[in-house]
Amino acid sequence: MTKSVLPLALAVGMFSAQNTSAAVPTLAKTFDTNVTTVGMTSSQEAKIQAAERKIRAVIGSEEFRTRVLNHTYNGRKQFLSPNGLTNAQIYQKILEGAEKLSPAKNNAMDITVKLYYQNSSTVGYTTTTSKVINMNTKFFNKYTSSQVAHNMMHEWMHKLGFGHTSYYTSSRIYSVPYALGKIMNELAPKY
Repeated sequence: MTKSVLPLALAVGMFSAQNTSAAVPTLAKTFDTNVTTVGMTSSQEAKIQAAERKIRAVIGSEEFRTRVLNHTYNGRKQFLSPNGLTNAQIYQKILEGAEKLSPAKNNAMDITVKLYYQNSSTVGYTTTTSKVINMNTKFFNKYTSSQVAHNMMHEWMHKLGFGHTSYYTSSRIYSVPYALGKIMNELAPKY
């Protein structure tokens, strides 16, 4: 009987690939986006659809999982204003997709995107009483789909119940909406 022996480099590569895919939960791989648009041109809708593809790809990646789980604030693995949740619980909350106004865990980002124009520095906003995310065309029209994905992720974090100060502070970037938006912005161009 002959024993089959794989070269060490091949065996290590197979093990690494298996570990990486096993680390990403099924909910990440199956994450979906249910985005409704209001009053957009076909090119604006195409940009939203491209952003949705990027969001699904990023959330389904090992790199996203790692970045969320290892996010640090004040030298600890945590976010600013995490509503008492650990990084792992925040990651799980994202994968479950249970928005405050639609609390069913459906493994999806459920939002309506509406465009508006305002000559201000506000990229977008949402309120706690509406499923709508408002995006300022002053920025939206010149943004890439990766930048739109960044803004959608930030605003969706509000829909999941996370907040931040309404005024600038040096620590605000560590809040869940800002930190997750930043992670999306950095990873989305890869997809």
